[in-house]
Amino acid sequence: MLEYLIMPALKEAGYEAIPPAASGSTLILSDIVRNLEDADLVLCDMSTLNANVMLELGIRIALDRPICLIRDDQTPMLPFDTSVINTYMYDSTSLLPWKTREQQRALAAHILATRNKSDGRNQLWKVFGLTQRAQSPVEKIDETDPRQARIELLEQQVAVLIKQLQSGSGTAAQAVPDSVTPEQSAQEELAFPDAPPAVRDLLREASRIAGEVNARVTPVEINGDEVVLDLGVYVLGLSRREDIINSGHRLGLRVRFLGGQSPDSPAG
Repeated sequence: MLEYLIMPALKEAGYEAIPPAASGSTLILSDIVRNLEDADLVLCDMSTLNANVMLELGIRIALDRPICLIRDDQTPMLPFDTSVINTYMYDSTSLLPWKTREQQRALAAHILATRNKSDGRNQLWKVFGLTQRAQSPVEKIDETDPRQARIELLEQQVAVLIKQLQSGSGTAAQAVPDSVTPEQSAQEELAFPDAPPAVRDLLREASRIAGEVNARVTPVEINGDEVVLDLGVYVLGLSRREDIINSGHRLGLRVRFLGGQSPDSPAG
């Protein structure tokens, strides 16, 4: 599954996959922890509820860094604390080539949607309103009494709760950013009221395609048959950029992209 589904999907989404390191039968824990801290995104396969994965997931959550959760269709309901995060479920019974490609594309879309919503942080931090970030156990080992550290953490959490109650918020949870819907995007991107119908159709289709992974495209220039779309800070994979370019071709238009956080598509 790692070779035929997960790594190709990560590549399509614009990431370089770093599989768990091992030497013989012994995992190199320090390398794994460094990767958990430094990686732009950690993809956790929750299938079978493996204890090692749960430990690594806990480390990543404590560091307040983005995660992407997946599981197979044979795994029962996930634990409550993680089930609040959108988890992609893949078909573990079929690796037929024509179905594998479909699953790769769907998983890549899930990865991009997760990246666009994370804002560089961990989703559980946003849901539960956590405030105390962990330091890497590799870079710095805390030699204090663990009981004292736990007491200090509780004191800090209580102080935050008191402050929130005094300010009238009454809750420790932070709002979760809304997903980008195609309808919202279409309203924002149709900023050229005098544009020809073909251009309007392209902008609507581009907004729909980008909205599938919580991204946005903003038209910045329409010059004859060329439409320039700005991705800003959003991530949009090559396959979806090519979908937008092909939509433009069908309408007799050329598409060029600006911005974004993955390599540009081939020229339209």
